[in-house]
Amino acid sequence: MQQDQVVARLEKFEGRVPYMYLCTGGEVTVGIGHAIASAADTAQLSWAAGAESAGDGWAAVAAAPRNMLATGYANLTTCRMADDAIDQLAASDVTRFTALLQANFPRWDEYPEPAQEALFDMAYNLGVAGLNKFHMMLAAVDAGQWETAASQCHRMGIGDARNQETAALFRQAAG
Repeated sequence: MQQDQVVARLEKFEGRVPYMYLCTGGEVTVGIGHAIASAADTAQLSWAAGAESAGDGWAAVAAAPRNMLATGYANLTTCRMADDAIDQLAASDVTRFTALLQANFPRWDEYPEPAQEALFDMAYNLGVAGLNKFHMMLAAVDAGQWETAASQCHRMGIGDARNQETAALFRQAAG
């Protein structure tokens, strides 16, 4: 997979947000869809100087109402991430998720690049455990049945454009 294409696709659908917000799944998130599991995990991230404790910002965002646009969380914390820090975080996320996918799918390196990109997008969005719930799609992937994989990759609660693009990637895997 080409990291720049993967990051561009993630940014297209996840957005680029320099402050913490709650994603649609209710997780505190920053950058290009990077979930922050706990207040303590904020210490591992690069924040611009002059902000309050990132852990305090995490707590404020975590306690906020769900289902607001990301902009609705902007005033809850002064913590901000610079573009280069967001880029580094996204690159790290791509490396980490690729390793998770390689570990969970023994034939990962045999899949055509478009199929890898489709699976990556789903895993990044749902988590690897969430991706593993798509039994029929994964069986089709292992069998090289790309049209079946495309028809089985629809995620609930995800915009049509993202689902259509993922299906198109599986169709591209057919060559």
